[in-house]
Amino acid sequence: MAQPRVSGSSGAVLLLLLATLGLAPLSARADRVDARITATMTHERIPGMALLVMRHGQPVRVSTYGLANVEHGAPVRHDTMFQSGSLGKQFTAAALLLLAERQRLSLADRIGQYLPPGPAAWEPITVRQLLDHTSGIHDSEDDGGEVFDLRREYTDDEIIKIAQSYPLNFPPGTRWKYNNMGYILGGIIITRVAGVFYGDFLAREIFQPLGMRTARIISDTDIVPHRAAGYIRTAAGIRNQDFASASLNATADGSLYLSLDDWRAWVAAMDRGALLSAASWNALWARSRLSDGSLTEHGFCWDHVSVAGHEVLEFDGSWQGFRSAIERDPVSGLTVVLLANLAEADPVPLAREVLAEASGFGQR
Repeated sequence: MAQPRVSGSSGAVLLLLLATLGLAPLSARADRVDARITATMTHERIPGMALLVMRHGQPVRVSTYGLANVEHGAPVRHDTMFQSGSLGKQFTAAALLLLAERQRLSLADRIGQYLPPGPAAWEPITVRQLLDHTSGIHDSEDDGGEVFDLRREYTDDEIIKIAQSYPLNFPPGTRWKYNNMGYILGGIIITRVAGVFYGDFLAREIFQPLGMRTARIISDTDIVPHRAAGYIRTAAGIRNQDFASASLNATADGSLYLSLDDWRAWVAAMDRGALLSAASWNALWARSRLSDGSLTEHGFCWDHVSVAGHEVLEFDGSWQGFRSAIERDPVSGLTVVLLANLAEADPVPLAREVLAEASGFGQR
């Protein structure tokens, strides 16, 4: 394959983009970031990547690298649409928090109030436990397996029935275990409480009010301008992502398209506390508490980790030939979003490096 083209350097195209977006020129630190990202892309054969760095609601860096679509030679741009993977979970959580603020539901509600009756062991499970990964529900990808046929279409009731057919991994609230199924069920609850498909609720109540003009649910049939292609690396080179059915490509565990422009609007909303109350924003990343009173290192859709000895928040996602990562430092006010269109890419270490570089962790 051709080597990735870089549009995150100090060339004329980037300078025009920076001027359009009102951003400052890249510094020497930014040049080191460019070199690190492009070297990784070349070594790992990643077709394209996109980087956003925000500080206190303002963009300080927007960089794009390589190809959004290899077949058409289309470069990654600031408005290229990447799949979110599990980074999309924070929007599902935000929607449920918004419904709770409007008193349409409570996070303390048992999920049986909104879903068909399940096994007796499911009776104590709450909406909050779906969000903080403590429900004990068998995950859709437990033990490396997949409970769904990814090429088959499912109704919501069929998804619920499959989830209920597995025994719980542990009693609700007693342990933490990452769980996609909890967010899939959370999306179904949003649909039933709001009376509209959860993706339409996101568009109407979150994306549009915050100016996330191109954010949307994944669709293979709709015309999606500037859609990136997702790729899988093989011994013979890269190939297109595998097909997934329309119903499984629209579940609430992270089936979204977002551009850097959309992420810019979302991070700015987090930084200024827009849309949700301060308590709801804090709930997104606050450590969850188990039934024995102990705290985990995880929030609804953020993990508490150490970068260069400094505690930060992060999350990552993977789906259909895309990988994504977000890092957030509450002290410096910096947030980094890094997107890639290769299943085997690992953007987390790179995103951590960018955060450390921008925050000056090494100089503290």
